[in-house]
Amino acid sequence: MWRKGFCYGLFALAASSLGQAQDALKLPGKNYVVAFENSEVAVIRAHYGPHEKIPVHDHASFSTVFVYLSDSGPVRINHEEARDASSTKEAPVTRPPTVEGAYRVAPGIVERHSIENLSDLSSDFLRVELKQVSLKMKEPFRGKAPASLSVGEDVVEFSDPQVRIERVVCVGAEACVVKAADAPSLVVGFTEFTMTSDKTKRKEMVDAGAVRWMQAGEGITVAAENAGMAHLLRISLPANSR
Repeated sequence: MWRKGFCYGLFALAASSLGQAQDALKLPGKNYVVAFENSEVAVIRAHYGPHEKIPVHDHASFSTVFVYLSDSGPVRINHEEARDASSTKEAPVTRPPTVEGAYRVAPGIVERHSIENLSDLSSDFLRVELKQVSLKMKEPFRGKAPASLSVGEDVVEFSDPQVRIERVVCVGAEACVVKAADAPSLVVGFTEFTMTSDKTKRKEMVDAGAVRWMQAGEGITVAAENAGMAHLLRISLPANSR
């Protein structure tokens, strides 16, 4: 199980007292790569290979939506905590196996840790860092993957004054209209599909694991490739979060 609260105060003390560890984006293995960034969000694609060990690194302290792009096994996260002003100790926790299509919404914390993938499976996910949002949550929210993708749906699964997360499943040959939101939003694709903006009228292919930014008031029409299924999340950032 996740260690409750992730020892927020100790992480902050470690970061401020002991200098900077390596920036996650500068690790030699390219385990973290920026997929998209603007003034609202930074989308970082993460990859942990089977049994891969990743050295100690820092992450930004933004509130974050973790979007899981693959099924994975357990991953050990060795958090660094401050012993005193000049030394640290490890506080290991194990992230449970993830399921493609699930996600987790977490408040902003200072993160410094090393990683060990304990599984024969790779772990692939997105860190959607919310630059203009500060979520006030006692516990992270975990959005489960759908039990079945054979039935179409368009449902808001997480709603907060600052963030809203909507899941869309479009099944079969018919296109599905995703109504405009009154706020800018990020579309994350779990499958390949086509997307047409009602503003620009441009039609484009969205690959599995890819993201697209949408302006406030912009609706889209999505269609599955080869009469299959389109599966996506839309993360909206309501205007009152600014």
